[in-house]
Amino acid sequence: MKKLLIHSNNTSFNNTELFPLTEQFVFDVDFDKDVDFYINENLTDGGLQQKLEKCDIVFIKVSLSKNYLEYLGLRLAYHIRLTKGLGNKAYLPIVFIAEESFQYLGLTYSEPSILFTKGIYLIKESFDDYQKTLKWFNNGRIKPLDDFTFFVNSISINPPSNYQSHHSVANEWALARYFSMFERDESNEFYNSLREKILNLDYLKTLHFKYTEAKATRQKFNPKKKHAYSPLIGGIENVKIGIIDDEINKGWLDFYEYVFNKSKAQSFPFEDFRKDESRNELIERIQNWLLDCFKSTEPIDVFIVDIRLHDDDFSEQDFDNLSGVQLIKFIKSQNPGIQIVVSTASNKVWNFQKCLEYGVSYYSIKESPETYSTREETRNTLVHLNRQIADAKQKSYLADLYRSNKYLKKNVNENNNIDKEFSKLTFEKNGLIDQIYNLLLIDYRNESIINQCLLISFHILENYCDLNSVGIWDFKKSGKVILKNGHLLNVFTVMNQNDVMSRLHLIKGRLFFQNNNFETVKSFQVYDEELLSTIYSNSIDSTTIVKLISVLHFRHNIDFSEIERVIELRYYRSNVAAHLTGNVKPDYKIQSVDILFLNSLFFKIFS
Repeated sequence: MKKLLIHSNNTSFNNTELFPLTEQFVFDVDFDKDVDFYINENLTDGGLQQKLEKCDIVFIKVSLSKNYLEYLGLRLAYHIRLTKGLGNKAYLPIVFIAEESFQYLGLTYSEPSILFTKGIYLIKESFDDYQKTLKWFNNGRIKPLDDFTFFVNSISINPPSNYQSHHSVANEWALARYFSMFERDESNEFYNSLREKILNLDYLKTLHFKYTEAKATRQKFNPKKKHAYSPLIGGIENVKIGIIDDEINKGWLDFYEYVFNKSKAQSFPFEDFRKDESRNELIERIQNWLLDCFKSTEPIDVFIVDIRLHDDDFSEQDFDNLSGVQLIKFIKSQNPGIQIVVSTASNKVWNFQKCLEYGVSYYSIKESPETYSTREETRNTLVHLNRQIADAKQKSYLADLYRSNKYLKKNVNENNNIDKEFSKLTFEKNGLIDQIYNLLLIDYRNESIINQCLLISFHILENYCDLNSVGIWDFKKSGKVILKNGHLLNVFTVMNQNDVMSRLHLIKGRLFFQNNNFETVKSFQVYDEELLSTIYSNSIDSTTIVKLISVLHFRHNIDFSEIERVIELRYYRSNVAAHLTGNVKPDYKIQSVDILFLNSLFFKIFS
């Protein structure tokens, strides 16, 4: 039999007759360090690990410090059972040496459950008990642990007391679990940096982490089930993403840098968290940093934000006072189109609901130890986070649209040439431009909302073409456009009931998305002078198209292809958004990009 005695020079068993020096390990922790760190170091790459590998049974003095009631021997036994690198040696029979009874230890130690699991024994510090133990071991009465899963489900370990909150534990747990799902990528410098950061996380050395990880690994890593995850987020290439997270220097920056590097995006973190400043001081400094981000020639339109960024947040009862929440409200007050992904360890549903009220569309909960997630669940959490970031990027065009509209409204207010009533209806607060923006802000993918935006956009365009300062239209006589220099340009002159002299020739045909065989206006030609034409009619549809083409082409020099797109969108507007005629193929839908195109026309026209 090969045996090992672990003590702190506080047992009579340490004489060389019972245990040769090679069979002893002196527990000599420097109490300026954490006991868990000391144990973990010796069990993963130290002398205790080497001695355990050579033994068949372990004797541990229950008390391993000057504080007799600390019972560090029991804590050491938990570590032996839960340390992965020990393999089968983690199941060795453990014999505690103590004068106390099982019952007394159970009542006085805060985490006594290991005492009542298989493979655990207790003897007095006497030669007779020692001899009995050896005899029982030799005849098979002392056995190792045989069911690890049952053991893990039979014990309970408290979170480390030196961590301020569940928040810190969950952050380090999530980081380690997410990394464990990544495919090996040693050729990537960001992957290697992240791995080093995780290996140095304090929480991973704690007994609580080992215990929680053991409970969470009920489903083993299985490549066939595609547990391995390549963190590639599509659609965020060349995008700068701001990060506001107080755990940024504890590995999360390395996490995001690796993910964004794989996705060809760039992280832009706030890193200057200071221990001795107040919450208000921290918020003020981050707000100033944000203002610099907004004023940049390449402003950041997607942010990842944690809702608790300061120590005071962990005792704060009012959600609105949380540092991250104050920053969310600040960002949205500057530009409601900026997209925010809340990534937090908080799993309270009311926090999610509150964030929605403040305009946050994307919310990701970091995996917590107590959820005991399976590998597949961990992978799904990662996938969800990445999808939230990708969706936020897709919607981030609203930030640029907000800036564009803000500039446009300012320019219109300073321009006295635009009709005041039209300007008020279109550009003042809650006017038509704001209505389009607010609808897209609600849901930029909803078909009904897109159709409503299309109706409003053409209402703006058609009202503008009808202004007396833009054109003079009498389709029984003539049509004139007032150019930007104030000159009148005659577009057409009605000669008689059938003949018209015109600078425009409307070209008819079938649009690619039409669902009927009737021809409609799909393009046009422009002449340097008025030529005889017979294509005009006094129908509302034709006259409106003539005005649109004339104003866009002659007054504003809009590109030919863009005007053709306006014609197509107007047909869709008339046959789907305004009236469901069935003249458009049912599988053809316009999208937010079409509304953005019309908004870009407004910018060209009114700026």
